[in-house]
Amino acid sequence: MYMMRKALLFVSLLVLSVPLGVLAQDHEPVFVHERYKHPTELFAQNMLPDVYELSKLCVNSVTFVRFIIGADGSVKSVACTKDTPTVIAASLKETVLATSGSWLPKEVNGKAVDSKPYLLPVMFNVNYGCPKADKSTNKFEEAVRRVLVFDDGTVAESMECTMLPPMVQRYTKN
Repeated sequence: MYMMRKALLFVSLLVLSVPLGVLAQDHEPVFVHERYKHPTELFAQNMLPDVYELSKLCVNSVTFVRFIIGADGSVKSVACTKDTPTVIAASLKETVLATSGSWLPKEVNGKAVDSKPYLLPVMFNVNYGCPKADKSTNKFEEAVRRVLVFDDGTVAESMECTMLPPMVQRYTKN
């Protein structure tokens, strides 16, 4: 009995001597929404570019949206790859920023910290502005080559990030 008490006391002291931060579990940001399980579902549902501006476009391309989840759960540093049509970029940025408050921040040693960048590929095909016989201009390959050149002036040779599943948006005339 004496040895069991001694062992229990030793284990208790050992547990109490470990800093609380070591016991905390690290985790990446978590998207929490009452209706959507994944942020791309919300992005796709709420992306509503200006129809008048879309009517001027005839393009098939891809853009990459980069953003960070801040230590307070807010979305920040949102940028689209350079040469993204303004109407598409504006709608994407607004939609991504609207998820602020739907994220639990990344935690390291029990402390909330900014996340690594997220990278969201968005393929889009807009043919509202195409002449009747023409198909949209395909800029897909060129856009993929510029994956690390963003409209906020940043250019990266490489990026450690979390890649989200791609979204596909089509805006076509009936």
